[in-house]
Amino acid sequence: MKKIVLLTLLATSSFTVFAQAKKKSPIDGRIYAITLTEEGKKKVEPIKDDMTFVAVGKFKTNYLVQAQFPQSEYEYEVDSTTSPVSIKFTVEAKDSDNGRFSWEGVIEGDNVTGTAIIRKKGKIVHSYTFAGTQKNKKKAKPAPKAAAPTVVDSTKVEEPLKTE
Repeated sequence: MKKIVLLTLLATSSFTVFAQAKKKSPIDGRIYAITLTEEGKKKVEPIKDDMTFVAVGKFKTNYLVQAQFPQSEYEYEVDSTTSPVSIKFTVEAKDSDNGRFSWEGVIEGDNVTGTAIIRKKGKIVHSYTFAGTQKNKKKAKPAPKAAAPTVVDSTKVEEPLKTE
């Protein structure tokens, strides 16, 4: 009897874990072409980059990888009271030297804006603002072509049907 109860509990808990699978994010799979601009510098050279919300809830940019930070999970919050709907996101990437690369941004329609900060040993090393647009937006399918209208030949005279 104890075995049956134990098996039932295990089966129930495995269904519960399966049912609590992570909900798909509305921004999963999106790619944005962004420009990072460092703050607090006199002569600033903008950095062109791509920001990707990978389909498994991860976030990455080329600059993040070049700075030796791993892909990290992102958190998001949807504000459906605005038009267009806005999505706020945050990312906290950590490297092996206790450095942090923090991203905060807002997505409205096809546009993204926000800030990115690199910290080493708790001190801000670089601070950036960024802005960009969605790169991989699905294009609207063109409407199907209308069928050509049938043209009646007005010069043709119909002959009456002969009945024998």
